[in-house]
Amino acid sequence: MSEMPGLKLPGMSLIAWAAVAIAAVMVIFTVAYSKDYHLLAVAIPMLAALVIIPMVLTKMSQNTYLNAVPLYEKKAKLQRISNIDLSKVGDAVKVRGVIKNISFRWLNRPHVAIEDNTGTISAILFTAASEQLVIGEQVEVLGVVMRGLIHRRLPAISAISIKKLRTGSE
Repeated sequence: MSEMPGLKLPGMSLIAWAAVAIAAVMVIFTVAYSKDYHLLAVAIPMLAALVIIPMVLTKMSQNTYLNAVPLYEKKAKLQRISNIDLSKVGDAVKVRGVIKNISFRWLNRPHVAIEDNTGTISAILFTAASEQLVIGEQVEVLGVVMRGLIHRRLPAISAISIKKLRTGSE
């Protein structure tokens, strides 16, 4: 996330930044080659839209998930990871554990491996995380049990929220 005092902007995925960079290079070469500076009147707003639209969509998605948290909090029961299997697909659950791995962060759709003392499960965020996630942190995952995206025979959690648990040392 990009942060300035009092202003918090949702981040963009690496792919979105690459699209902006490619479009900017194309604009620079086109204007330099054609010497038609009127193109900038169209190109600059389009480049701005390539930055603003993903940020707005990310913020909207995060707000939707944030608004869903109270609904899922009422339904979700705290579970040990070993108790979650494919028979629970569609059930709201809550698990607590340690982040063991984070993948797909570059897409702003992180897959987080969560481990408790009974097992490991993948928690998949379909929007950018609301706070920076770090391997080794204790977290609480709230979401719905689903089939894994890659390993269809394993359960995963479609995460509504992942929040850090504060330890006694903080």
